Amino acid sequence: MVNGRIRMGKKVSFFCLLVWLAAGIVGCSVAQGKTGDNRKVDYTVVKKEDLPAEVKKVIDSKKQEGFQMTYQGEGELYIMKGYGIQSSGGYSIQVEYVTENEEEVHVKTKLVGPASREEQKDTISSPYLVVKMEDRDKKVIFD
Repeated sequence: MVNGRIRMGKKVSFFCLLVWLAAGIVGCSVAQGKTGDNRKVDYTVVKKEDLPAEVKKVIDSKKQEGFQMTYQGEGELYIMKGYGIQSSGGYSIQVEYVTENEEEVHVKTKLVGPASREEQKDTISSPYLVVKMEDRDKKVIFD
């Protein structure tokens, strides 16, 4: 009976060791893939008056809600991010980064509220941002 418990204990210990090693291997590969070889991308923040007509139409139809979209045209990629209705004006959007790897373009933006009461306007707003870059024919990920 004692001999059976020892064998069972060894089997459980061996199984736990295998699970621990597998978790370490998977964890390392996932972390490596995520950070990978991301490179900064050249981009331009597009002013409202410089947007293509198609992009303006899409934004006008979606700006009341939050949105994340892309539009490709004439060798350019337009990356659009909207934050929906906000209770006042004075909001801005910061681009934290635009990077790429072999398969994807990653974009992260941040909504920044009005810095002071003076910047707040009495009207509601629907802040959005459009970033233009060379079309790379890659999937866009909004981080």
